[in-house]
Amino acid sequence: MTRIVKTACTRHCSDGCALCVEFPSQGRPRIRGNPDHPFTAGVICAKTARYFELIDSPTRITTPLVRDGEEFRQACWDEALDLVASRIQALRATPERILHVWYYASFGVLAQASRRLFGTLRASGFTGSPCLSAGAQATIQDFGAVRGADLSEFLKAARIVNWGRNVQAQSPHLNLLLRKARRSGISVLAVHVGDQAQAGECDRHILVRPGTDRFLAAAVLKLLLERGTFTQQALERSANWNVLERLLRSLDYGRLLDQCGAREADAELLADWYGRAEPVATLLGRGLQRYTLGGENVRFVNALAMASGHVGKPGGGIFFDQGDLGILDYRWAKAGGSPARTFRFTHLAQDVERADPPVDMIWVEGMNLVTQGQDSQALARMLRQRFCVVVAPFMTDTAECASVILPPALMLETEDLCKGALHDCVLHAAQVLQPRGEARSNFDIAASLAARLSLEFPTAEEVMRDALRAPAMHTSLEELRERGWAKAPERGVPWADGHFAHPDGKYRFPEALHEEPTAPIGYPLRLLSLIRKDHLLSQIPEEDQTGLPSAYVSPDCATLAELDLSKPVFLSTPLGRLQVRLELQPGLHPEVVLYPRGDWLKCGRGVNRLIEPREADFGGQAAYYSQQARLENGPDLAPE
Repeated sequence: MTRIVKTACTRHCSDGCALCVEFPSQGRPRIRGNPDHPFTAGVICAKTARYFELIDSPTRITTPLVRDGEEFRQACWDEALDLVASRIQALRATPERILHVWYYASFGVLAQASRRLFGTLRASGFTGSPCLSAGAQATIQDFGAVRGADLSEFLKAARIVNWGRNVQAQSPHLNLLLRKARRSGISVLAVHVGDQAQAGECDRHILVRPGTDRFLAAAVLKLLLERGTFTQQALERSANWNVLERLLRSLDYGRLLDQCGAREADAELLADWYGRAEPVATLLGRGLQRYTLGGENVRFVNALAMASGHVGKPGGGIFFDQGDLGILDYRWAKAGGSPARTFRFTHLAQDVERADPPVDMIWVEGMNLVTQGQDSQALARMLRQRFCVVVAPFMTDTAECASVILPPALMLETEDLCKGALHDCVLHAAQVLQPRGEARSNFDIAASLAARLSLEFPTAEEVMRDALRAPAMHTSLEELRERGWAKAPERGVPWADGHFAHPDGKYRFPEALHEEPTAPIGYPLRLLSLIRKDHLLSQIPEEDQTGLPSAYVSPDCATLAELDLSKPVFLSTPLGRLQVRLELQPGLHPEVVLYPRGDWLKCGRGVNRLIEPREADFGGQAAYYSQQARLENGPDLAPE
């Protein structure tokens, strides 16, 4: 007999899959997608299907560790928590000297417990984001709020434009949905920099120079303006169409195409698609906004969909992020209060070094900060110079810098509630296994510290029940535990009434188009550190990080003529260089060098050691993809 337990994936992923964990009478347990869930439909990614490899990994940390000189020694929980609590207690009168760094390794409600704890203490925090803040803020600039249609609207479209979404690496369900759309006769076009994983399921491609999507969108807008095909009703629903119109008339069409590297036929194709009455769905990529002018990229693509009349139309509009659907309430984690001060995420190491009063203690949880932040080596130095607590299950680059390491229970080892970003269901993540070794849930760690500091803290049961009191969700914790998931009521097409979330109800078009920053002399290539398909973010086993990391360029890359491929090849930026194995990838834009992100400094890798701190135009977004680089020969140096 096989025992099946319904649970959910809480990991940092938009899909939010409902899972079934199967325990056969013989053999190892297996993870499957729940076939009854309307979005998961029995499909999960290979990363989650292999999750038991992480749970059972021989390198997993399962007991607290305390630094003793250059090494770590095992400690019991009481010793580790007492040590951390004593440090916090010594700083209670000056909480700004504590920095709390937390991010979404888990989308669970209970996993946000340390936000409540350090908010109550009024510790310092950070602003900005490594992920979605530029695109979200740009969307708010345009629409007044972030709202997204249900992805099933794709199947009502006549055409779909995948504008830079890396569907193969990011979401198997999005790629399957595009495949289903194509099979039903819906044409799919991909606008991207030549990485085939970004293209995914599509019929046609348009290749653009990285970071210049706004120029292509502006060229198509100018074409449509000259053809007189804009929808008057859409223009009347905006507060400032006249400003964008003047801007478009002033722009040189040929120069716009030169700036984005697209062909005239590409712009005409897009103009033909957007200029028709049949609905066009625009799927916006996350990477589109990870440039210095990433928010502006998003705004001009939004403007194209809006001015051509596809926003608010069934099957049409912009698909970037759903926003808050009101189906799960996370406010408990923010109820402690706002931080005493904040530092920029993009310049965290630099801002902390200049802080007055100084930062004496840092808590890192929910992200591998050193690996995932810009200028990794500066972040590592910042952590090592202070009392640093890291909540981590593996000896990552960040954990290596810790004074104390607290091992968290992993997914399947603790109960939680979560939701996905691509569907409108709340999921119950049932506890399937006991935590391995002495690992504890993130909630239990924060609650135990709160007790030592004599702070009031809710129970896990209270938090989950309160989270289900969200306005658009009508279910109980008991019902959710029984079924595994609950769907929100159907929502309509966003902005169908033509009324937007600005106070006057009007849409806002962008009013300026900025030049792309000039590349520094000697660094002709754009370094793109795109997401991996085989591992989630930096959750890469050390044993998979041996040998030289691979970097990819087009066979048409001009730099190849300057290299001797029989000698060591280095990827170099103003921050330093890293030896790589150079591989050719046909179709990639010739000005791109691609290095899949997530590998670690301690393994002689880590692309973010080469990425300078740089902030996008909106939301404090980390502009990872604005880094210029070069490839060069040089002596074979040992890793730092």
